[in-house]
Amino acid sequence: MALAGCDKVPLLAPTNTTIRLTAGLGVLPVAGSTDITAIVIEAAGTPVQNGTVVTFTSSLGTVEPREARTANGQVSVRYIAGAQSGTAKIGAFSGGSKSEEIEILVGAAAAGALSLRADPTAFVPATGGTTDIVATVLDTGGNPLRGAPVRFTTTFGQLSQSTTLTDDGGEARTQLTTNVTSEVTARIGSGASAPEGKVTVTARELPSVTIDVTNPFASSGAEVGQPVNLKLTPAANASIRSARVDFGDGTSATLGAISAITTLSHTYNRTGSFTIVVTVTDALGFIGTSSVVVTVTERSTVPIQIVVQSNSQLIVTFNASITAGGTVSGSIRTYEWDFGDGETLVSTGPNTAHRYRAGGNYVVSVRFVTTTGQEGYTTTTVKVA
Repeated sequence: MALAGCDKVPLLAPTNTTIRLTAGLGVLPVAGSTDITAIVIEAAGTPVQNGTVVTFTSSLGTVEPREARTANGQVSVRYIAGAQSGTAKIGAFSGGSKSEEIEILVGAAAAGALSLRADPTAFVPATGGTTDIVATVLDTGGNPLRGAPVRFTTTFGQLSQSTTLTDDGGEARTQLTTNVTSEVTARIGSGASAPEGKVTVTARELPSVTIDVTNPFASSGAEVGQPVNLKLTPAANASIRSARVDFGDGTSATLGAISAITTLSHTYNRTGSFTIVVTVTDALGFIGTSSVVVTVTERSTVPIQIVVQSNSQLIVTFNASITAGGTVSGSIRTYEWDFGDGETLVSTGPNTAHRYRAGGNYVVSVRFVTTTGQEGYTTTTVKVA
């Protein structure tokens, strides 16, 4: 009677066989993988028989396949790290022979150093702003560590993500939004010795200037055709690198850096209310604005009168004077006389005399201009005997 077939017994390594393990990588990101090779040598120094079964073990993650057969004394499998950071201890055995375990650092366990920075700047406007927070993680060999989970916390403000994985460059990123000075901490792994970094993001006031408007050519306000002076005073520690002034009438001026009081002038050619806006940019690229409204009126005139001081033998003496209540800014520069007979004269004083060629009625006028640009004008009729 024929015997039934029996299960084939797996081929195992003989007694005193040496099993040595090597790993392609000693550091892996979370969910990373690497080859594990077992070299199986008998006590006589020769490779074990082809097809010898070797079984692999791992304290973290998985080995695929878990069992494999040798060829020329070697067998290779794939170690796959899971989603958890830690130190994976990998071993192998066949028959009564067992290898020494090798260790692979996974994720945060492989981190040797962490540095933290704010990019592009460690400043935000006090009105609220956002900046990138970048953690750079290096492994124990000083190389960028990929796939390591980094946890972020902040004293104030909000983070777009509290935990992110490092990329191929070893960088993990989140964004901080805040309107107050905040300290951000990044940490990888756990325990007192886990690498961490800190960075302070400072909330800073927007740059600004104080605008003072004066009109040196009028007693008050701004007038058509007269230059208006602007005095720009930067706020303390503003570090203004550029400024743009919009005069509100369709014209503007671009200024460079402003570190102290800066003055400029502008002339309006029509009446109305104009909003002067000064836009400044500081060294950090923050932009602030200041504004002031200027009301422009028609140019004012000073009321004057002509007094005939003497009138005899065709010679008339005139005096031009400001009427009661009239005021001038500065001093009168010139008097422009028209005597009504075709003769004119420009004098620097208020008194003048003129000889007429014949008697009759003449319309005499005078116009004066002050050193500040004000004007006065009047006429009178004089009868020459």
